[in-house]
Amino acid sequence: MKFRVRIVIILSGLTLLFSLAMVAERAVVFRRTLLDRTQDRTDYLSSFIIEISGGYLETGNVSRLKDLLGAFDHFKNIAYLRVVDRRGRVVYRMAEPGLTLTDRQPDPDVFHARDDILDVSRDIVSNGTPLGYVQLGISVKGLDEAVADLVWRGVLISVLFTWLIALAAWAFSRRLGQELAWLLSLAESVEAEKLPEPLDKPMGGDTGTIARTLRDLHARLRQEEARRLEAEAQKNDFFEMTVHDLKQPATALKAALDLLLSEEEARSFTPEQLASLRQIARTSLAMLNTMIADVLNTSRLNDPASVIQKERVPLGGFLRECAAENSASVTAAGKRWSLDLPDGADGAWMFADRDILRRVVGNLVLNAIQYTPEGGAIRLGAELRDGRAAIYVSDDGAGIPENFRQEIFKKFSTMGKSPRNLGLGLAFCKLAADRHSAVIEVRSEVGKGTEISFVIPVSIEQSKDAQRRG
Repeated sequence: MKFRVRIVIILSGLTLLFSLAMVAERAVVFRRTLLDRTQDRTDYLSSFIIEISGGYLETGNVSRLKDLLGAFDHFKNIAYLRVVDRRGRVVYRMAEPGLTLTDRQPDPDVFHARDDILDVSRDIVSNGTPLGYVQLGISVKGLDEAVADLVWRGVLISVLFTWLIALAAWAFSRRLGQELAWLLSLAESVEAEKLPEPLDKPMGGDTGTIARTLRDLHARLRQEEARRLEAEAQKNDFFEMTVHDLKQPATALKAALDLLLSEEEARSFTPEQLASLRQIARTSLAMLNTMIADVLNTSRLNDPASVIQKERVPLGGFLRECAAENSASVTAAGKRWSLDLPDGADGAWMFADRDILRRVVGNLVLNAIQYTPEGGAIRLGAELRDGRAAIYVSDDGAGIPENFRQEIFKKFSTMGKSPRNLGLGLAFCKLAADRHSAVIEVRSEVGKGTEISFVIPVSIEQSKDAQRRG
């Protein structure tokens, strides 16, 4: 059985049951109301008959009493009426055909009538003197007929109402069934390339919300899939590039070591050739070390669980240390090297991981060496700015196009095919900045050079003279 058919049957059944329960409850209330009215009418009628009978029985005007009581023959609900004087003589008698009055007993009330007649027996008393009694029977058969008529009309209305509800539920379930079927197909294809075509009419309410949620989920899954494919492609490219780039310095190092370690070959080399081979070996080993360090350091900073060791690092001393560490590689590459220390550098200090910051500066210098022409200038320096120090490395290279200035900080992204760069150096700098509450700034002009700054918070200590003046 289809879901919509079950909905219509269940809803119709519940509606019919509720309607019939309302009819039953209404019938009970209606019957009780009619019985209460009948009881009140009987009490009033018996009191009225006793009152008029008492006066005429006391005066002995029985004929006149008969004439008055004869008017009750036209009362529809009176089943019988019997008035007896104190001597036991029947003054007036009226009864429905076939009704025997000799054996009828009075009922406690209308709710406990033994048959369809409420029997009432009252004494006629005037001024404390018994004058006779009255027997009165009120038919309650019409009450049941009225209640039955009410029930049948209620049942008919309930059936009609249920039919209307079933029609409305069928129409609604038809639309809802289409929406649910479409939502089901949408949910089943949420991981597919293409979603099913939407319905002709826009959906509202909860189904519309579910549809929008599923569409958003599909869009996010497509984005995640695209990012996953891009990450896999980058990973594959990275491994290919790593193998290719590591192979060159490793081959050069192996060749240089083979020549240096071969006694027969070593005797034929001049001192200058031996020095050149040793330089090739050292350079190749340094390149291998740099590439491996880039991979390890980037992986380390990319792990949120890794903890960096921060300490007080004096700005001035740190810049001098970095200048001495990188001057040889800059000079060996045929570039000019300079250090610019700002005023107050020796009174400023950073709270940072010294080794990571040294690696940041080394990567910036290495990047400048790669893109600076022979004889160009590379400068290391810093600027103090309101509680921050901008440690920069600038060059006279070709510059960076504006649309590429954010791409260079992504993993595996490079502007060239240099075997000395895996595309992780500047990505490492960006990760290091994030772990030190710092930012990376790039200022560049195509054809004139580039300046990349690592802007980090610093504390500046006042001099003793300034403290005394304060």
